[in-house]
Amino acid sequence: MKVGQAEESESAQVVVFDLDGTLLRGDAFGLFLVHLLRRPPVRAAVAIATAPVWLPAFLLPPTRVAAERYLVWLAAVGVAHEDFTARSARFAADHASPRSGRTTVAVLDRFREHQGRGDRVVVATGCASPLAEHVCDALGLDDVEVVASVLTRTRWGLPRAVPARGEGKLRALLSAGISLPVDHAYSDSCADLPLLRAARAPHVVNASPRDLRRLRRALGEDVDVMTAV
Repeated sequence: MKVGQAEESESAQVVVFDLDGTLLRGDAFGLFLVHLLRRPPVRAAVAIATAPVWLPAFLLPPTRVAAERYLVWLAAVGVAHEDFTARSARFAADHASPRSGRTTVAVLDRFREHQGRGDRVVVATGCASPLAEHVCDALGLDDVEVVASVLTRTRWGLPRAVPARGEGKLRALLSAGISLPVDHAYSDSCADLPLLRAARAPHVVNASPRDLRRLRRALGEDVDVMTAV
């Protein structure tokens, strides 16, 4: 797995793919947290008891990171780093396996088409590492660069987070040595509007009707729209 280390060649185009909702269905990190919170059950009980506080915060963009930090702490407090990483690898192998039904085959084919042309292909995701890297490995994309949210946790303390969402995704790409604008960007969500605007050729993949209307207003009615399975 290469994480932001490749050099751009003069001839290769730079192509950025979102992960969740684009290369596969579902919110990998959110489902991973649910998976962790079920073991042991006391974690789930505490999460339910405190839901009136963290759930509204999770649903609002300005406070979502704070809510995620709390949920990550609750899901993994007392778990050693090595165990946390091993659990994320096992979860990813199941979440992104071909039998899961979550993979978006047409988008993966487009991904490999760009690779076959020699393009520099990057996965940029709000999903936190190392889970994002493990999911890409499970998808068979073990040679791709991954730009992900950074989650720094200790065994007992509240984790620190640097999210790669919205404008933060552009900052993460720049930090990885990827110049803007990129040549192509693929995403399903209005959350990635800054990325899609920073692409010479934006591609909207499997967007909800509401997001599609908003993205067409922002990017133009002629924006490329993929309905992929």
